[in-house]
Amino acid sequence: MSSLCIFFLITGAVVTLVKNISVMKSHSELKREYGDLLSERLAVRELISDLNRMKVLDQQIRKSLTGDLKLDDSHNHYPESNYHELEKDHIIGYNIASIPSQIPVSGYLTQKIELSSDFKTNNHYGIDISAVEGTPVTASAGGLVIFSGWSYDLGNHIILYHGDGYFTQYGHLQDLIVEARESVSLGEAIAHVGNTGISSGPHLHFEIWREGTVLDPLKFFPQYEQKDLSVDFEK
Repeated sequence: MSSLCIFFLITGAVVTLVKNISVMKSHSELKREYGDLLSERLAVRELISDLNRMKVLDQQIRKSLTGDLKLDDSHNHYPESNYHELEKDHIIGYNIASIPSQIPVSGYLTQKIELSSDFKTNNHYGIDISAVEGTPVTASAGGLVIFSGWSYDLGNHIILYHGDGYFTQYGHLQDLIVEARESVSLGEAIAHVGNTGISSGPHLHFEIWREGTVLDPLKFFPQYEQKDLSVDFEK
């Protein structure tokens, strides 16, 4: 009789253990699926944030470029025979003065441009340059201020239009020296390095666009690669 009781006890224990293992596996699977779902939702939110940002910038640019905006493109034109001297990816145009030609700030490269079609990957449309807070930020080419204000991610930032479809953007600024529709010259101070918006420390976020296409600032300013700390920061 005692042997039979022991048998039933052991059988019951085994059945209970099997059920518990099954429940634990189901719980683990549900937890994993929840984690995947949460990651996908966060990735979608980042994508929506990127799209909204691009939409706002597009609206700001379109609004600023309608009406009385006129830039003088009558000087510094290059003949077709000299086109080959300007060809480098997208760096080509009739007006050499429109091409960003001066670094906006001296400092250390902490993040490069990152573009991906994968919605799970966060895009980074420019480069980050670490510098002492309060360091002057200068226009990389002459042009017109089409935006000078605040956004959630870039904090204080400025967008300049240089002609020939070129735009530059300067983010995380400490302040805003210039205002919208104000003309600026090459090398003119437009702001100071800051830590505004979503930022982990004083630096300049710098972007270059041409006709709606984002360009790699390192193609224009390879000297930043001589002070490249981006690998160390990624670690």
